[in-house]
Amino acid sequence: MEPIAYMQLTRELYASHGYAPYGWRQADSPPPFVRLAKPLSECRLGMLGTAGAYVMGQVAYYYKDDTSYRAIPKDTPSERIHFSHITENYLPDPRRDANCVFPIDALRALEAEGVIGSLADNLFSCMGGVYSQRRVEAELIPALTAAFQAERVDAVLLVPMCPVCHQTVCMIARHLEGLGIPTICMGSAFDILKAGRPPRASFVDFPLGHSSGKPFDRAGQIGLVRRALAGLESACEPESFFIAPDQWDADEQWKADTRKKEGAGGEDQRKPRDTVPQYQTDEDRKLAEAALAV
Repeated sequence: MEPIAYMQLTRELYASHGYAPYGWRQADSPPPFVRLAKPLSECRLGMLGTAGAYVMGQVAYYYKDDTSYRAIPKDTPSERIHFSHITENYLPDPRRDANCVFPIDALRALEAEGVIGSLADNLFSCMGGVYSQRRVEAELIPALTAAFQAERVDAVLLVPMCPVCHQTVCMIARHLEGLGIPTICMGSAFDILKAGRPPRASFVDFPLGHSSGKPFDRAGQIGLVRRALAGLESACEPESFFIAPDQWDADEQWKADTRKKEGAGGEDQRKPRDTVPQYQTDEDRKLAEAALAV
């Protein structure tokens, strides 16, 4: 079966609820493109996940175009990584296993194996469901650019979750590449990646919320990240797309279910958009409030 057309599904969903169509970004020019300056095994790698990851004790994200980011130390246990994202319907599996959309364990394994030279001391997270493309360009991209430059990275892996997240990482990737930092987006919304025209992309035909693998499937997660990073090194031209062979299930019933839920007549599952941090657990809220009080 063909990959899901998320942009069209969103148009149909919005129309069925009486909303104006969302103006998806259609990049009108080829992306900047730079090759790695040295082998991946000698590179310092940065990573951004856009599923709203935060470490217990940090302030969670809010849902009205939150353009802040969080630094997540590379030695953080994945069990301490929680999520807040406007499209919470994609979060059940990431909240069980953060590595579905924030592949910190896979990256540590590949660092230990010598596939990459080293991970940056801090990996980064944002709530990539920012509907205002102007604010992504004016606020989020400059802040993340400074953060990656401070980490002295040689390349960056970008892992989106929701449809708008895929648009956001394409914008970030094009900007970083224009500054001479090679990037690869590792996503599962093929049409949005194609529209955004990032320098490189690795696509896996999994449900949203699983850009870096199935929950608790460490071998599969490592394999997906390994192949994405191989594309970072092997790509010879802009808009290089790599297709992972992995399959979610034998009959692809999930695609029929997704089209039914996310197309015309489906439920608008986004949470209310306000500026109140949305914690995964009440314990998270208490820890963050205690940290702020110190």
